[in-house]
Amino acid sequence: MITWNNPQSVRAPLIAVIGLILIAGFAATNLISYTMSKKSVRETLINNELPLTSNNIYSEIQHDLLRPVFVSSLMANDTFVKDWLTHGEVDEARMIRYLDEIRKKYGVFTSFLVSETTRKYYHFSGISQIVSEDDPRDTWYFRVRDMAGEHELNVDFNAEQGNALTIFINHKIMDDDGRFLAATGVGLDFKTVAKIVDRYKDHFGRHVYFIDEAGRVMVRSDGATVREADITTAPGISTIAKAVLSADHGFFEYERGGETLLVSTRAIPDLKWRVLVEQRESDALASIRKSILTNFAVGVAVIGLTLLVVAYAVNRFHSRLELMATTDKLTGIGNRSVFDLSLGQAVKLFKRDGYGFSVILFDIDHFKRINDTLGHIEGDRVIRDLAETVQGLIRESDLLCRWGGEEFIILAHDCDLAPAAAKAEGIRRAIETAQLVGASALAPLTVSLGVTEIRPGDTADTVLKRADGALYEAKSNGRNQTRQA
Repeated sequence: MITWNNPQSVRAPLIAVIGLILIAGFAATNLISYTMSKKSVRETLINNELPLTSNNIYSEIQHDLLRPVFVSSLMANDTFVKDWLTHGEVDEARMIRYLDEIRKKYGVFTSFLVSETTRKYYHFSGISQIVSEDDPRDTWYFRVRDMAGEHELNVDFNAEQGNALTIFINHKIMDDDGRFLAATGVGLDFKTVAKIVDRYKDHFGRHVYFIDEAGRVMVRSDGATVREADITTAPGISTIAKAVLSADHGFFEYERGGETLLVSTRAIPDLKWRVLVEQRESDALASIRKSILTNFAVGVAVIGLTLLVVAYAVNRFHSRLELMATTDKLTGIGNRSVFDLSLGQAVKLFKRDGYGFSVILFDIDHFKRINDTLGHIEGDRVIRDLAETVQGLIRESDLLCRWGGEEFIILAHDCDLAPAAAKAEGIRRAIETAQLVGASALAPLTVSLGVTEIRPGDTADTVLKRADGALYEAKSNGRNQTRQA
């Protein structure tokens, strides 16, 4: 019960009532202002800002993406190229030099030509392959040969340059009689195009998509709302997909995840793409709500800083775990796990591309005597010094790992058996003269080595088995020697 004998009991309800009146009045004023401002901002966005952004992007893309289309057309109509093809492709180095000059002059990621007569794939770095109808990776060439138009844009993996995802501009080369001579063109690194799109996003503050005539999303800005590959099946935007794809330009809106998204579109006929500029309605109204959200700014900043600290700590911890999982603690070189992984990859590369390699397996002769005589600490030092010595004798491309105990193994990429055996013998002699053991009774330190190379039909296990057999033979025949499998 409230009584006037207790001023505190009166003051609290009075302050509460005044507070409620002020809050209600402030809320009503801001609600009316927000509603009117929202209507004004929405109209400005629909009638001016989004269409202006799509027009600006269209203008910029004339330089960013249409230029490679022009370059591929220029190559397809170059008299030098046509004459070279029709006169028997004499002096292949001239075409390779031409492609390299095109790449350098116009700053494209790649340049190429595939002849219909010889089916040779001329790349700016050389002749990489012969295209074949039996190879699924070459279906693009036969599609280009048979297509009705003069050129196409195609997103594919670039086998000649590390399988980098590339946007190819493929163009047909025809002779004066309309006979197909070759396919030529240039390519843009997909990452470069993605950076262009992100530049649009940063510059205009809106998400940008490029879609083809079927509705497939070719490129999108980082963090875009639509993450699906096709707008005709993506939640929300699929409701307007048919209208978007049939209009040269226009404005649309759709609902997704409880949000209203506003979309402006414009066709790019030369690319057979269209650009979509999208903005969340809530983002457009952010400035209006700024005064209401000021009190939350500090909290958001603290959360953001905390996430950064957590992300940094997790990354450091993850990096530490990776290091521990792949590095031998005693020597600092790779451990058996990283060698197994590398060997498996090397075997796959050999089967696919024919890249050969050799394996050198070796261990320290009579290492138990070192531990028993000098102690395990001294034995550990010997292992560390030996690893450091061998590391200095091999190429940067070779992988030295500790196989276990006093055993070590080397994966020598692009190295046949004979040079691998010579490399192993050089290691043997270097260790023998390195004076790694201080006690004269145990000196010199020696190693036994087994060498083998990859052969057709091999697996990782068969390669290791041969190397181990060669090592066993070296130890059985008196140690301190190199044996080839």
